[in-house]
Amino acid sequence: MKGYKFSILDRVIVFFFLLCLIPSGLLSQMTARGLGMGGAYTALARGVHAPIWNPANLGLPDNPKFSMTFFSIETGVWNNSLNKGMYDKYFVNGTKDQDGNIVWEQQDVEDILNHIPDDGLGLNAEVFVRTLCFSAGRFALSFGANVGSFVQLDKTLFELPLAGNELNKKYTLNNMDGEALGIGTISFSLGEPVKVSFADVFAVGGTFHLFYGGGYAKVDSADFSFTTASYGFDIDGSYKATRALGGLGWGVDMGAAAQIGEKLILSFELANVLGSIPWSNEIKSEVGYIRGDSLTVLNADENNNDEDVVDDSSWTVEGEKFSTKLPAAVRLGCLYREGAVVLTADYYQSFKNGAWSSSKPRFAVGTEWQKIPWLPLRAGVVLGGRIGFGTSFGFGIRPGKFVLDLGIMNRGFIFPKNSKGLIIALDMGVGF
Repeated sequence: MKGYKFSILDRVIVFFFLLCLIPSGLLSQMTARGLGMGGAYTALARGVHAPIWNPANLGLPDNPKFSMTFFSIETGVWNNSLNKGMYDKYFVNGTKDQDGNIVWEQQDVEDILNHIPDDGLGLNAEVFVRTLCFSAGRFALSFGANVGSFVQLDKTLFELPLAGNELNKKYTLNNMDGEALGIGTISFSLGEPVKVSFADVFAVGGTFHLFYGGGYAKVDSADFSFTTASYGFDIDGSYKATRALGGLGWGVDMGAAAQIGEKLILSFELANVLGSIPWSNEIKSEVGYIRGDSLTVLNADENNNDEDVVDDSSWTVEGEKFSTKLPAAVRLGCLYREGAVVLTADYYQSFKNGAWSSSKPRFAVGTEWQKIPWLPLRAGVVLGGRIGFGTSFGFGIRPGKFVLDLGIMNRGFIFPKNSKGLIIALDMGVGF
């Protein structure tokens, strides 16, 4: 059997597909309790969870004397365009022909394309794992593994096969992007109370991270065009992607928290104030192009070989050492207690788009009902950031000192048919 020869376009498609399979979540991680409250957890996080949200919370008076996480895992996949209801409508329960094949009408095609934003289809997935982390008084030590990616596919990539093309028109696929990153972390956190006149309790804190760069991949450029004419069509495209393995890096977070009265707590964190991850091993840049003029079905020979009319090539370039500066971010949170009900709100702002971050601000509100101490119930709503719009719920099982928390966030309204993806988190540990 004749082997299949990969063209440069095939390589580009495979590269983006592989990026889609890489999970993400670096520095956007949420604990299960926080996820169940929509991510509005900055002012409520205590003990072993405080370093993820704000290390200054370790210095507050209600911080536990000792807490430990046996394991904590968060994972999820979502997109910015298509929900489960649309998938069922057009791929499962759609109109079928006499042979049982699903048939799309023009209105169906327009509906699908209208749900894809002008800047393209965005794909995200994430995994965040911590194990055997603990806090003792105002100190915390955390071990974790984080990986991160995002993929953006140009809307034209879907318009051409679904809606067809027009004559004498140039189609561009320039809105293509992707980045993937994986690291291991060891974090040391400390929070200390400070006497001030403007709050009943005030604390400051910081976290020092040691990072190990596991792997990095980024689409540096991807430009393609497709021009149709009465004589055929022209294609022109190029891409460059970089990949590397890393070494040891570091980072610093700083925060402050204030308790005003018995019911209100304000919390503020500056994440990634300093630090970066060096990439110094196996640095490669994959470069390629594809070109073809006046292509028609008649260009191909009797063996359907288009090598004479399409010019494509790819090559690998040795790269130089570089570093990735972690995206600085601001996190603001507030908490208000009223009896057995806790109300929270968060604002999160990163200053860079990347594998784990979005420059779009994120707002979240959440609540926890503590009437049954061993079975707290949670719910929340998030808007903006990498997630967009999401709704969440969760609960805890906390008999004695044992802690088991589960949180689920739906990318969209809480009903399954409106879901554009799910994020699930589970924590197990103890607290004293």
